[in-house]
This record gives sequence, structure tokens and C-alpha cells, in this order.
Amino acid sequence: MLLPNKKSLTDNKFVQALFRFTNTNFVAKLIGIIVIWIVALIPTWFYIITRILIDPIGFWQEMALFCVFAVVIGWLQALLAIGGTILTIALMVEDW
Repeated sequence: MLLPNKKSLTDNKFVQALFRFTNTNFVAKLIGIIVIWIVALIPTWFYIITRILIDPIGFWQEMALFCVFAVVIGWLQALLAIGGTILTIALMVEDW
């Protein structure tokens, strides 16, 4: 399968610390999920902030900015979104 197994996910030190922290209670799990998605959406935040700072005028400038960001950081956003989804599911499942 294309999805990583449990062992390869839990070998990472950050993931181990996150799982130890979130095993304490529901609020800790919620904080962990929020942190995961803040990190996973960094390329999107970067695009939004850049778009606000550049302030494109007209359709073609909007399209050029979007295409540049889609090519440059779109693949990174897709990978982080997949990883964030996997980690969120792992935190929500009780017996993991």
C-alpha cells in the first residue's frame, strides 16, 4: 500500500512526543490536531499572505500568482495535507 504503516509513523521523535502528550486527555488531542493542521497548512498561509502583500490587479495577475504558487508549493501542500490527515486519524483512533 501507499500509506505508511504504524511503525514507520511512530519512528519519528516529533510524532512520538505528540502521541505521548495527546494520550493524556481530550483537550490534549484537540490541541495536537490543531497543531498538526497549522503546520500542514503553512504553504496555504504563505500564499494568502503573499497575495495580500502583492495585491494583484486584474485577472491575469491573479492567474499568474496562483499558477506560480500552484506549481512551486502545490505539491508540498498536497503532501502535508495527506500527512496531516494520516496523523489526525492516528490521534483520533483510540487503540493506536
